[in-house]
Amino acid sequence: MATASQLPDWLLVEILSFVSLRDRLRSARVCKRWRRLIQDKTLWKRLDLRPYRVGPKVLWQLLRQYLGSGLRTLKVRGRLLSGPRAPLLTPALLQELGKRCPNVACLSLLEEDLRKIPFSCLPRSLRCLELQSCELPQTWFPPGNGPSSLPHLEHLVLDRIPAFSDLQLRALLRQGALCSLVLRVTYRVTQQGLRDALPGLSNLRQLELCGCFLPADGALQAIGGFLPRLQELRVTVVGLTARGLASLVDMQALEILGLLGPLPTPDRLSAKDILTFCLRLPKLRILSLQGMGLGSADEALLREGLAHCMVIVGEPPLEGWGLESKLIGPHTFRPEFRIH
Repeated sequence: MATASQLPDWLLVEILSFVSLRDRLRSARVCKRWRRLIQDKTLWKRLDLRPYRVGPKVLWQLLRQYLGSGLRTLKVRGRLLSGPRAPLLTPALLQELGKRCPNVACLSLLEEDLRKIPFSCLPRSLRCLELQSCELPQTWFPPGNGPSSLPHLEHLVLDRIPAFSDLQLRALLRQGALCSLVLRVTYRVTQQGLRDALPGLSNLRQLELCGCFLPADGALQAIGGFLPRLQELRVTVVGLTARGLASLVDMQALEILGLLGPLPTPDRLSAKDILTFCLRLPKLRILSLQGMGLGSADEALLREGLAHCMVIVGEPPLEGWGLESKLIGPHTFRPEFRIH
């Protein structure tokens, strides 16, 4: 049996790619060869620091010693909800990240205080920005009609961002390349703000509005009127009626529809109403219904009437989308955010 010293470099790098970050850094102390291998760009293509409580010094060390042009994805957990109240990230660190890692495309920040970090400090190469349980200033996204500091930003996820409001939603009009927008529990966004912003976001192909406390009928009327080329839509259906659902019939490009419902009520939307609507969408291939209170007879009706479509029926998720669902059909499907 071959020993580790007899294995070729490419195979050792492949093995090290399955090692946790902490053990990977410890492996750099074994010998000079291993230290050289640990610095291989393929090992630092995707870096997820969320499981660790790191400080600014650790981030600077990783940036100076290991991260470089090979980095594509960086995920970081801040210290907003635990530990020192000082922010983990600084403008200087983010600017250095943009210089040393010119190809970084995805940045995911969890529980970070961004009130003292300008939007312009983010790396210009970003295509995907995900903010979860972060604190923002009231005007973090720059308003106006000028060019954005993130010209390539295509995917934006805002999950439980209390400061995000109609003003910030309208500021997204500067993001001309934006094609995917996910808003979860952004309760300051109103129906009027949605109507003001959606005409300028006509390039959107994916939209999610979950837990935003928007009247479903009004939200769907705005979406159906201003985003006819939308391909993927997920929305909370509080107060949704058959009339509101019918406002989406002109969205002939819609392929994925997710309805996240409240607890069953006597005047809830019926399975027959949903079936009648879905039959008018020729390209629909995935229908996800969570928390809609559908029974076995309703499931059978949808399965028979939408034979061309994958139908998912499940309980309401605890946090957003992506929990296990009950599938009607031969395959399984787990909703998730994707970079195309």
